[in-house]
Amino acid sequence: MFSGDRISLTGSNSHLALVRPPGKGAPRLERVGKLAALPGDFVCRTLIAGVCGTDLQILRGVREDPARVLGHEGVAVVEEVAAKADQHWLGATIAVNPTPGCGPVELGHTLDGMMQQRFLVPARWRSQVVPSPTELAADLAILAEPLASVLTCGGILKQVAEPIRVLAVGQGTIGQLLRIALGTVCASVRDVVVTGTKGTAGIEHGAFDTVILCSSRQDVAAALTIGLDALCNGGILHLFGGLPSEFRDPRLPGVNLSEIRARNTGGRVGWPLTEQCQTIGQKRVSITGHRGCSNATVTRAMLDLSARPDTYRPLLTIMADPEEAIRTLRDAVGNPPVRSWTKLGIDFRRW
Repeated sequence: MFSGDRISLTGSNSHLALVRPPGKGAPRLERVGKLAALPGDFVCRTLIAGVCGTDLQILRGVREDPARVLGHEGVAVVEEVAAKADQHWLGATIAVNPTPGCGPVELGHTLDGMMQQRFLVPARWRSQVVPSPTELAADLAILAEPLASVLTCGGILKQVAEPIRVLAVGQGTIGQLLRIALGTVCASVRDVVVTGTKGTAGIEHGAFDTVILCSSRQDVAAALTIGLDALCNGGILHLFGGLPSEFRDPRLPGVNLSEIRARNTGGRVGWPLTEQCQTIGQKRVSITGHRGCSNATVTRAMLDLSARPDTYRPLLTIMADPEEAIRTLRDAVGNPPVRSWTKLGIDFRRW
């Protein structure tokens, strides 16, 4: 279908989206208008969108991101371009790396994301589009960006130390991926223990040379307490999960943890790579961290998912159509949540 320079594989004038209410609460399934692509933009048809911990924080009102449609993890097909020069992208299966090397995360945060049948990749985000290998199953593709971020974490740790015994504080997707994949990047790793912020009685004090904080933003203070207690003198503390802006903790006087984490963003490595600190209890720690990953690491993650599907597929706890996904999200944002799960995928392929 041609309209001026616009080239489209569909003539649809509207589509279904999981639209979140103002404030907090589970999304509703609504029909929204046709997306208007400008030169350089892509309109993409979502195959499967993943739900991450950040999405749940937004739905629970912990974060105030303005996007009405969430979702930055997933796989899609380029369905419309606005210039003939981009015609070769039509029909390509792609992911979008949500974290650029500079600037804020937008897709699913300020821009409407992938939890809808179609979404827009604006021209300024074209550099974040990553082609998906043909051999990668669509369901596993929703793990590509979080796995790539885990591989990035491993690459940073490998530069600053030789981690042997690692504690991941956070039992969600990232914690489970660290358990599976950290050793593929850091050959020195012998053990990865994953814990939440509750029920940590079995975690020995001072028993870990590396602690990775990958809990949700609202649990960061509890996670930091667990991590600092478990870390040995001279150990590495890696900041993986989200932090409140300008987050500080009295146990690490004068240390801006958010700034340390932001140094390494979107695969761009900042300097210094670690911050040498001393806790109030006189324990020496080296602190590092990161946000997101590079496009090349997303590709690497996709290839690993393709090569080891049986290793990663157990993390896909629920694969649901949009209506079932809304019911699951409604349960998840309740207090307390009805049930826990590692990864929810929203499958649009039959819609």
